[in-house]
Amino acid sequence: MRWLVLALAACSAGTPGPGIDVDRAMQHVGELCAIGPRPGDGPESRRAAAYLDAQLEVMGLRPEHFAVGAVDLPAIEVLGVHWRSAHRVETTDPDLLVRFGPPGRALVITAHYDTVPGSPGAVDNAAAVGILLELARTLRDQPPPQPVLLAFTANEEIGLVGAEALADKLGPDVELAIALDLVGGSGPLVINGASTLIGQSELAWIAGAADRAGVAITAPPVHRVISRWWPQAERADHGAFTRRGIRAVHFYDRGQDGERIDLAYHSPRDLPSRVDRASVAEVGRLLRALVATPPPPHDGDGYWIPATRVVVPRWTLVAGELLLAAGALALLFWLPRRTPTRLRTPLPWRLRNSGLLVGLACFGVAAAVTIGVERAFAGDHPAPWLHAPLRAELAETAVFAGTFGLLTRVAARLAPWIGDRRYLALASLLLLAFGGAWFVLGAPELAWVWLVPAVTVAAAPRLPRAVAPIALAPALLPPLLVLAPAQLREAAFNGFLPPALPLAAWIAVLAAPTFAGIGWYLRRQTPGPLRSLVLAMGCGLAVVVGTVTLAISRPACTGPEFHQFHLACEQVRTWP
Repeated sequence: MRWLVLALAACSAGTPGPGIDVDRAMQHVGELCAIGPRPGDGPESRRAAAYLDAQLEVMGLRPEHFAVGAVDLPAIEVLGVHWRSAHRVETTDPDLLVRFGPPGRALVITAHYDTVPGSPGAVDNAAAVGILLELARTLRDQPPPQPVLLAFTANEEIGLVGAEALADKLGPDVELAIALDLVGGSGPLVINGASTLIGQSELAWIAGAADRAGVAITAPPVHRVISRWWPQAERADHGAFTRRGIRAVHFYDRGQDGERIDLAYHSPRDLPSRVDRASVAEVGRLLRALVATPPPPHDGDGYWIPATRVVVPRWTLVAGELLLAAGALALLFWLPRRTPTRLRTPLPWRLRNSGLLVGLACFGVAAAVTIGVERAFAGDHPAPWLHAPLRAELAETAVFAGTFGLLTRVAARLAPWIGDRRYLALASLLLLAFGGAWFVLGAPELAWVWLVPAVTVAAAPRLPRAVAPIALAPALLPPLLVLAPAQLREAAFNGFLPPALPLAAWIAVLAAPTFAGIGWYLRRQTPGPLRSLVLAMGCGLAVVVGTVTLAISRPACTGPEFHQFHLACEQVRTWP
């Protein structure tokens, strides 16, 4: 799925536009990293600021030294988790500002020049600084038609300190702010931090610039939802502007080494060799295109269609999902009538109407068993499955499905499974409930993942018998998209996936509609002793294979290593 999205985005990119001197930008990366780690208010951060001063003066530019001083940082809480208490920080490092174009409300582009202790900070954030220096060179030679302010900010790593001071002072004079942070990685270029302040016109402005620059850029729906829900949690310089009601976004390259994360982040491995020249060139071309056209006025909310550069009014997404929900409900309400299955021996009422409840009980027991098996082999590690999600998902799904199948076989010996439409209704209603919940919570960007299969599942009994299984296939969308290995690792790496929550619980919740749909399909078939035997043997084999796979799997890190370094523990032994 990830490679399909990248391929589609790349195919939609136009002819490359004018850019920056990539060789010079890479030279700046090397020079800054040669200084070493540059934590704020230290001799190395002052050397970095002096380097920026010298480079800008060589270009004939005179940077303004903006004294940051004392900054009051607000408290941050997300999902009830206390991330940071309100406190005051004082820094002696300055922000360095360079202005271009006519006077007026400016497009501000920022890059922080400090690092965390112990990290050379190539991707975080020397690459962005190098790009901004070379953008300054091009703007010196070709002044932009709009006011542009380039800002090299101080002490970002301890709370966006330099950006907080800058946004506080320049707020009324800022038209829109763009933060460059973690650009230069080998992953795809994406937009982050697009809060409710960023709508259709702003997204279309970026998309148009990307088209003129020949750059593939996307706006991941999950990132958009998080930025709309919790703007206070933004961790790049754009957050300081967003919190003050100023339009702002963040550009970064989403991951490294084929993942959506960079395990060298904030580590001694963040070296110049990890900076990708093609990514640096892309960002340079995009910025050249953006500074050539002023940001448009805000004119309503928008939705960036994934894997394209098409931006539509957000109301079209909302309206489409309302139609999907209405369609699913209509199909459920007018389910086709079927002649009830006649049993040789009439069943008591309580057994005739308890099939679905027994099935739910079997499902719950299977989930509990799978969680128990997962924890039995986890040892002292809270989430060993995060190191190899796909293998763990396949193994635990086998245990879960096998256990559920065996339990239903046992229950079938007590009373026949009847009432196939109940399972279909449950599958569609579960999908509607999940999709409706996302919709009500203000995340239609995600709701369609559940609403589309809600319609197809509800339509299944109206389709020919041979086509009905195909209508059930979209019910796999939620588990496939949410439990995609790269998605899980990214969510955990960024602190939005509690490691203590069992993987089996995620599988049970997300796959419940799929199991209910399969239950409907199987109940429609005429059972036979041979099929029942094969099903039981297959379920037993699945439990054995899944359990053995979990038993012999060894995580890349121990529990204590994971607690100390999180997923970066996989690379700690290779740190210089």
